[in-house]
Amino acid sequence: MLFKKSISMDPILVTGINGFLGSHLSDYFINTGVKVYGISHGIYKSSGVKIIDNDILTTKNIPNEISTILHFAALTDVQYCEKNHLECFETNVKGTKNILDLARKNDSNVIFASSSHVYGKPETLPISENTPLNPISVHAKSKVEGELLCEKYTELYGMNISIIRTFSIFGPRSPSYSLISRIINQILNNKKIILGNLESKRDFLHISDFLTAIEILIKNPIEGCSKINIGSGKNFSVNQICEMLFEISQTSNSIQIDQKLIRKNDIDELLCDNSKLKKLGWSPKLSFNDGLKQVFNHFESNYKQLS
Repeated sequence: MLFKKSISMDPILVTGINGFLGSHLSDYFINTGVKVYGISHGIYKSSGVKIIDNDILTTKNIPNEISTILHFAALTDVQYCEKNHLECFETNVKGTKNILDLARKNDSNVIFASSSHVYGKPETLPISENTPLNPISVHAKSKVEGELLCEKYTELYGMNISIIRTFSIFGPRSPSYSLISRIINQILNNKKIILGNLESKRDFLHISDFLTAIEILIKNPIEGCSKINIGSGKNFSVNQICEMLFEISQTSNSIQIDQKLIRKNDIDELLCDNSKLKKLGWSPKLSFNDGLKQVFNHFESNYKQLS
């Protein structure tokens, strides 16, 4: 594995800056003194970011000084993508091609946000970057197409592109459709917890550890097209997460299984092999339980302010 000399982290471009990951990335790097540009779909309210456009499909130019593009703009709700597959491929594939074209013209490195969903139902665990891809959802298939574009652009134009396959990242401002957000919101509203498959297991990583992983990848760009898993290396079942949140919130809501919430191609278990990322000097710092406490307190604080 070849490395270029560490580069300055200033400046960067974040696409999808209004999203969960994009907004945390912009906050994190602004707070460390990095100059951040953004592409924002809709009104972006935080200060410190220079917005250059509002749509990855129509952006035609980016500032010459941008050294790295963090491409996180995408449709990520799996269920929404199943119902809107044309929109999903338009945004996630055509939008990625436009960003790669801009990066090529600008000679910028790229970090492309893929997903652990590209692995589908793995035959063995943990999942390494060499695990065969087997996308079984529209969202996952769109991410595989994005990865293929990254590989082709590296082959044709010699670009440096890191494809990150993120597992379940959680933290404050997690999307409302995410598992942990749904459980916490139902607890705070003192409702019965209605969920799908309680036995499915996912690998969860707190947003703070995700951000340090991205920082390392920006500072140490890998030559060519690389694939890197980002996850904790530990997984928990839906039922375990409920029990942990009941203990944190000091509640004991009843749980009801709704068969309609169980996906046809639901993946039983995902577990990240993060050894490749660890070789770059990264390791997760926050335990899952401590991360859950922080996120619950954040949701609870906002809930009290609104009530």
